[in-house]
Amino acid sequence: MSLRSAGAGAALIASVLCVPPVIARDARLVTRMFNADEIVVIEGRAGVQATIAFADDEHIENVAIGDSTSWQVTPNKRANILFVKPLSPRGRTNLTVVTDRHTYMFDLVAGATAKPVYVLRFTYPASEKPPVKLAAAISSEEAQAISSPPQEQVTDPALLNFAWRSRGDKALLPSRIYDDGQATYLLWDERNPQPAILVRNAKGEEGAVNYAVRGKVIVLDTVPGVIVLRSGKAFAMIENQGPPRPPARDALLAATAPSAGAAPAPVAVQGQ
Repeated sequence: MSLRSAGAGAALIASVLCVPPVIARDARLVTRMFNADEIVVIEGRAGVQATIAFADDEHIENVAIGDSTSWQVTPNKRANILFVKPLSPRGRTNLTVVTDRHTYMFDLVAGATAKPVYVLRFTYPASEKPPVKLAAAISSEEAQAISSPPQEQVTDPALLNFAWRSRGDKALLPSRIYDDGQATYLLWDERNPQPAILVRNAKGEEGAVNYAVRGKVIVLDTVPGVIVLRSGKAFAMIENQGPPRPPARDALLAATAPSAGAAPAPVAVQGQ
């Protein structure tokens, strides 16, 4: 073998050794283009959590789940990520997430042979305009109202119930909790991570609950008897000690009802 051919062979071997190995992409890490007319199916398996990541500048406003006993849904503090996990081996339900920019629809399907997703990230069409570009089209008063939305429902303070008793891991407990007979309001200290929020029914069964995010406040669309907070193996529970009473809306209507013989005031009918 000539010196020239030997040198060429050595160079070829060196170039091959310098090429980094091809690493197959993990199928459990999924990136999907957002489509408003599409229902996204997320497969899960008991004991495996999935992360749904939205845009960095997007914020969750409402989360609604069909069967709160089959899947657990928890947002992060920035309200741009959801953690979902099946609570039963074969739980199936639907999930709707409304943010300040989009509405997402999901089918959550758990099964023993399912191929669970670990992370689902959304990307968006380049034609979408970021919300900041709309600032020039609104007045300064409107911009201030948008940037500082009301965090807690304004209602008659006399209708509020602060009689909630807590026990368990104090790191999981909210810094404030109260209800108005129709919804429950929870606020966590920024230093503490928000745990998974579950409710317990009369049979002792735990399940997820529909909620909305208003600034730093989590608003449950119900007033449960028991709220269960979980984070890993940590556990805490909050029990409603308040007396039974009509919902705040009914109480306000009763307090402002016209006396006998007075002309009834017009009432706006709104969908629930």
